[in-house]
Amino acid sequence: MFKKAVLVFLAGTFLACGSSKGTGTRAKKGGAEKNVKVMALEPKDIVRINKASGTIEPLNEVKEVTKTGGTVSKVSYKNGDKVRQGDIVVVLEDQDVHSAYLKAQANYLSNKSDYETRRKNFQKFEQLYKEKLISEDEYLTKKNSFVQGQSALKNSEAAYLSAKKDYEDLVIKAKIDGIVTDLDIKLYQKIDGKTDVFTIVDDSKMRVKTGVSVHEIAELAVGNPAAVEVEGLKDTFIGKVYEINPVANKDNKKYQIKVELENPEGKIKKGMYSKVLVETGKKNGYLVPKNAIVIKELYSYIFVVENGEAKRIKVERGYSNGNEQEILGEELQPSMTLVIDGQFLLEDKDKVKILN
Repeated sequence: MFKKAVLVFLAGTFLACGSSKGTGTRAKKGGAEKNVKVMALEPKDIVRINKASGTIEPLNEVKEVTKTGGTVSKVSYKNGDKVRQGDIVVVLEDQDVHSAYLKAQANYLSNKSDYETRRKNFQKFEQLYKEKLISEDEYLTKKNSFVQGQSALKNSEAAYLSAKKDYEDLVIKAKIDGIVTDLDIKLYQKIDGKTDVFTIVDDSKMRVKTGVSVHEIAELAVGNPAAVEVEGLKDTFIGKVYEINPVANKDNKKYQIKVELENPEGKIKKGMYSKVLVETGKKNGYLVPKNAIVIKELYSYIFVVENGEAKRIKVERGYSNGNEQEILGEELQPSMTLVIDGQFLLEDKDKVKILN
């Protein structure tokens, strides 16, 4: 009787355990739905944007450097003044430069007169030689004299033109239309040769030099638009790529590009720091909010809803565009229902309830 009672007790215990286990399984399969918000996953054009930085500089500027130096006798403008091409900005005086110019001029005129005399004599003797009225030695003597006179004239002309330029450059003019900058000299100040006198900046057009990676250079083209955010200015300026260096920089492996900006109001100044966003190409693909991607064990996943259940799909990350991320994967299809809220609490095949 004792053994029979034990067997009955054990049998009841096993039945109870089995009943409890079965109830637990059914509870999991039919558990409460998890609330999610979704959006339609559709392919669309993805505009690739390269983000980089650069310093603003004028598209055109001319730095004036005095070759000879001299004493400042006139300063017609100050920094910030607008000038036109040909306007006299600074005048220098230097007696040595003036004297060298006058000597070179006199030497040139003397050699020019001597050359003319030798040339005419040579022409006469050349005709006499053709008529066989003089000897070959006489002819060659006159020819050598003519050649020497010609050589002396050319040498003196070169020296004269150089001295003339040095003298004329004492009057320093603006070579382009623009604004006077970097002018820091005083009246009657003595300045040395090879000194920077001032710079003329054409601020109607500015440029930014920046770089793109090897992955972006292939689809980048001259004329591509670029948005430039300038530090200290609220406006975003729209420019375009006007030059692309096809050789990478040896240090950072970037390909330098130059972006041109119109600056009609003169708001953009030389030396301002900027952020440059350049369009480097387009492609068709899937772009999703970055927070829709779930990271588990270093892999990226998204959740989609199919037949009331969550389905986990492994994806690869592509191009990042601000708050959006391109995703790549063989399972991705148009019109999938992507979970964008509640995804971090989901497991594969969870029952879900769409709130939106």
